[in-house]
Amino acid sequence: MPPRYDEAPELAPHNFPEVHHPPSVPEVSYAQHTPVTPIKPDDMINAPSTHPIHPNYIPYDNNSTTPYQYDHHSGYGTLAVSEPERPPRRIWGCSVLVFLLSLIIAILSAAVIGLAAGTGVEASRANDAESRLAAMSASAATVTVTAPSSTPTGFSDIDKGCSTSSASVTGSTYTSHFFDSPFFRIYCNSDAPNNPLSSLFVGNFDDCMDACASYSFYIPMDFSSNATSGNATCAGVSFIPAWTNRTFAVGGDAPGNCYLKPGPQNETGLNNPNIGGSAVHAAILDTSS
Repeated sequence: MPPRYDEAPELAPHNFPEVHHPPSVPEVSYAQHTPVTPIKPDDMINAPSTHPIHPNYIPYDNNSTTPYQYDHHSGYGTLAVSEPERPPRRIWGCSVLVFLLSLIIAILSAAVIGLAAGTGVEASRANDAESRLAAMSASAATVTVTAPSSTPTGFSDIDKGCSTSSASVTGSTYTSHFFDSPFFRIYCNSDAPNNPLSSLFVGNFDDCMDACASYSFYIPMDFSSNATSGNATCAGVSFIPAWTNRTFAVGGDAPGNCYLKPGPQNETGLNNPNIGGSAVHAAILDTSS
């Protein structure tokens, strides 16, 4: 059988780099100087190369955007181009540290100023309060209470004129506007007898007589089951104008300026006032009509 050439062993692929043999250095002849024709730069760039070009050769491009460049000084090959150093961050022309320190100092200064202002205001208020308290204490130390005169002339507005015209007022009547409209006969400078049923502070002589009418109106209604409630009615009053002033009344241990008196009451049974010289005026419930 004839041999087949396609079954012969194949050569291993040759992938090793080829050896580049630099051209031999031309001999220099010192016998004769041959003038050298200058070569233009354009001719040098465009002149055809007489040397074989390696298949992996990549021409150098000055405009290449590669991030690497050859360091001619160190001779260690390609080095990464270092990024330009960023300038330090600044706020309003100051570094961050200086700005923060300035801000802290400003806040502390504002706090100190506010505290000083608040302390000053409170101190001023305290001084004003002490001054007012001292003035009030001095005024209170000089206050004097003047007791009403034993023969007052300023009570005519509340005693129906008994303090100024007792003769003309005595014997006159007053009719209440409430409680079935009872009327009372007035006797100036007189005191109704019997122990009081109740005592109270009123504004004037009229109010005292209205209180007597109110007592007689409500007591029988509120205590109808009590056999004696019919007799526990007000038949007259004694009014002391000077004790309308509570300070004077407390000084005289008086629990009121109007005293409600039970019956029987009549003109002949009236007493002369005997309460330390203060005026007393009486009124008796008139049941004749």
